[in-house]
Amino acid sequence: MALFETTFPPYVPFGSRTLSLRSPQMTGTDVAVLQAVYDLMLMTMNPPLGPMGSPIPITGRFDAATRQAVRNIQSYFGLSVDGIAGTNTYFVYGQGVGPNTTYGGPVYGSRSLSQGSTGGDVTILQNRLNCFRYASILGGPADGVFGTRTAGAVLAFKADAVSNGDTGLVPNAVVGDGAFDATWLYTFAGGRGIFSGRNGFDVVFVQVLLRNLGIYGGRITGYYDAATIAAVRTFQGFEGIAVDGVVGPVTFYHLGLHNNVPAPNPLGIAWPPSVAAVSTCSSALSPVSSLVSVGYGSATLVTAPGPGYESLNVMIDNVADPSIFGPQFVAYTFTLRDPSTSAVVLKVAMDEISSGVNVWAGSGFVPLATPFPQGTVGIYPSTVTGTLGPLALSGNLASCT
Repeated sequence: MALFETTFPPYVPFGSRTLSLRSPQMTGTDVAVLQAVYDLMLMTMNPPLGPMGSPIPITGRFDAATRQAVRNIQSYFGLSVDGIAGTNTYFVYGQGVGPNTTYGGPVYGSRSLSQGSTGGDVTILQNRLNCFRYASILGGPADGVFGTRTAGAVLAFKADAVSNGDTGLVPNAVVGDGAFDATWLYTFAGGRGIFSGRNGFDVVFVQVLLRNLGIYGGRITGYYDAATIAAVRTFQGFEGIAVDGVVGPVTFYHLGLHNNVPAPNPLGIAWPPSVAAVSTCSSALSPVSSLVSVGYGSATLVTAPGPGYESLNVMIDNVADPSIFGPQFVAYTFTLRDPSTSAVVLKVAMDEISSGVNVWAGSGFVPLATPFPQGTVGIYPSTVTGTLGPLALSGNLASCT
């Protein structure tokens, strides 16, 4: 999606690198895709125990809020919880990389595709398109060969994306940077076969399609559980295809024949969000205590009008271990105070990005109605129970108005 390339440069193929919180922050279209799809899934899913987290601003920067989102995903789907987006986290998104590469490779998005291309990445492209109105253009299940029918489906997909507000997509049958981003943002299934033991956002999409057909009546969870498998088998029986409970190229194609809609509105939700409206500003933080010298300290305000909240991301670099203030202090916490009342309107425990590197970060949210930009940010050492020590660093967000 060209909007992502111009708003969140540089273009980085989704899944092509491990994403983690660091200083300076990692930026790019792959981060923006990760953030955007996470937010859409929160709007779509209704797990029995409640949402797997809170929406985050789409900024294209891997900040503390994004790391928490990755942790939420990992915890929800039973992965190792480290806040780092690697191969297993990408697989939840339906993007197979490294040892999870599907359909024999190459990895989807790792090369430009055009008429004459063959391989597993072509199969994935066809699967993704086959879940929508383009199934009637493709005329059959994915076969891994980019022929004239695939070219026609790509042209139709690009035209739909442009009609949805995408810019910069060349009206040809070549699948490159912007077209790959559009598929990651609009088409969530087809990157892998779905069978028992595979859970993720592609399962969410399949559950929604089966619900729309009146076959699946359970919650939209992303878990490929017994109820979902039974619904798939029922659908396969209706369609006269192999009843095996596995969602592969043939089942993707038949689902698409019953989902005659353009991909840019994949789940009946206005999509994507208005990313261009996101605004940011930063304010420096300065040492207050003589015990602290800091190489870098900043508070970044991110306003996301769609969700109706603002995010405050705070990072300090080259700061002393909090135990310098006393052995009871094991972490840092930041607060935001209303300047008119000195009341704390936000209190967030910060995490050390990587043990021993003296970089701490945290992120918190408040509604847009809160007098956020005028507040004073304070950094304090804190105990395991959250008790604050003396003020260590401070800054004012008044410059962000």
